[in-house]
Amino acid sequence: MPKVSVIIPVYNTEKYLGECLDSVLKQTLSDIEIICIDDGSTDNSLKILNKYAKKDKRIKIITQKNSGVINARNNAIAQAVSEYIYPLDSDDIISPDCLEKLYNAIQSGKADVITSRVMQFGRTDGEFVLQNPTKKNMAFNNCLVNAALFKKSDFEKTGGYDHTFDYGLEDYDLWLNMLFNHNKKIYRVPEILFYYRLKNEDESRNSQSFSKLDTLTEKIHKKYPEMMKYINKQTKPESKLKNFLLRILCLFIPVRSWRHKIKDCFN
Repeated sequence: MPKVSVIIPVYNTEKYLGECLDSVLKQTLSDIEIICIDDGSTDNSLKILNKYAKKDKRIKIITQKNSGVINARNNAIAQAVSEYIYPLDSDDIISPDCLEKLYNAIQSGKADVITSRVMQFGRTDGEFVLQNPTKKNMAFNNCLVNAALFKKSDFEKTGGYDHTFDYGLEDYDLWLNMLFNHNKKIYRVPEILFYYRLKNEDESRNSQSFSKLDTLTEKIHKKYPEMMKYINKQTKPESKLKNFLLRILCLFIPVRSWRHKIKDCFN
């Protein structure tokens, strides 16, 4: 049985798909299966998948009518045979040692969900600095990307990706579900192993999503009442003063990574 199932939903990403698949096939952890689920692509994505599948038997292809990324991920994970799952978008890439290092971390008991530092590339280059994924920090912001290693059995206990969040925040919802409903722990490997592609078309897509963000955030708050205690605590006068002083301090710290370290001191 393979050690990790890499889950790649695909929809009209012919421009980037080969680069994504190449990064997975070069993994130093070779005992993996790669489940690519084509979500009704209308470009050459499926042809590219078939071409790669002929070259490497670890690639398994599933096709479905276009029904969105949540359906695609849930359906692919249901067919995975590995103990561990690693979701990956078809326009992103990972370093050659990504899966090996995440797998070693979860096997050594570091946590139940293993992530890494993130580098942005494409429209903007540079590290995507995220706060430590503690319960407190996660109550306010998603401190993870969607690509992280976790047990399939833990995923099944959460009920999978929730269709309430078909228009966004589905990965944030999953992490909160694991943290607050199932008391799972998250650990970030202190190395850049994941590369998140920023495309020009993301700008228009994100601007359209902003109108729905408030509604989705409200649904998150209703779904996880336990996380509200962290949010309510931050609304107290002493917390407001602390946050004000933090913002002032950060104005004089030009390096983004040091700002991040200072913020962690306040948490």
